[in-house]
Amino acid sequence: MDKKQVTDLRSELLDSRFGAKSISTIAESKRFPLHEMRDDVAFQIINDELYLDGNARQNLATFCQTWDDENVHKLMDLSINKNWIDKEEYPQSAAIDLRCVNMVADLWHAPAPKNGQAVGTNTIGSSEACMLGGMAMKWR
Repeated sequence: MDKKQVTDLRSELLDSRFGAKSISTIAESKRFPLHEMRDDVAFQIINDELYLDGNARQNLATFCQTWDDENVHKLMDLSINKNWIDKEEYPQSAAIDLRCVNMVADLWHAPAPKNGQAVGTNTIGSSEACMLGGMAMKWR
């Protein structure tokens, strides 16, 4: 490496997130950029864009939680890399899922199942859950 390349590299490595060259230009939004970008800079760009979203703590008109316990976030972090549909690969997650289905069925006084297992499934979002619940009521 020549002296200019070393200086450029040192400048990029010692640069703060907001002083990085890649954050001084508009980020690509519809295709992959021609040049790579530091991961902390990419995170910062997306994080800054998310500030334009509404504040979930003030969203009382939907089924969103306004606050989550720290342990909820820890459990979500432990499961974020799992493919929830693959119940053979993640049998313990599937077992926990079935326990939750039984607890919700008990909470709502669902008829006792003959085999001891309530009928139900997990959902990712509240809208999906409401639609599945509506379909279940329709065919009951």
